[in-house]
Amino acid sequence: MTATPEQHDVVTLLTADHHAVRDLFEGYRTTTDPELRRQLVDRITVAVVRHSVTEEAHLYPTVRKALPNGDRIADEEIEELTEAERILSDLDAVDPRDRRFDPLVQELMDVVSMHIRGEEDLVFPELRERLTPEERMALGLRVGEAAAAMQGVPPVSPEGPGPGRTLADRVREQLTGRTR
Repeated sequence: MTATPEQHDVVTLLTADHHAVRDLFEGYRTTTDPELRRQLVDRITVAVVRHSVTEEAHLYPTVRKALPNGDRIADEEIEELTEAERILSDLDAVDPRDRRFDPLVQELMDVVSMHIRGEEDLVFPELRERLTPEERMALGLRVGEAAAAMQGVPPVSPEGPGPGRTLADRVREQLTGRTR
């Protein structure tokens, strides 16, 4: 018997994702060990890409339909996630001892923080206002099911990166069957 995800409001689920990424960033800030920093950036990569895939498939179609200016809002949020994945791809090629690593991580933190603020300050309050509790729960169930299905996906393919394939590319491909 497989476990089913608990049903939660979509805002609650996605806010929990945001907290998890913030915790990973805090872990990065509190260590100077290059190997641990690489591990944390790899975990951030998996978390951000999984979050992006889930939001693209489930949240943003609802945002487009339910919110005034929903297309613009969804496009802006997707653009921020695309920028975060670009930075993650850049980080994949840089050794944590390289002087470029920390500034790239800071750039990532800035972009992800902007994305989180946009959702928590604008998108989530609008969803609470415009969707019924039942609609938010139904969306939360779809997001929770997608997240549960993604938990079984290993974060990297066994054959390694391949030419031009970063960790972010490999995670996205495993989750969706395609790259961005």
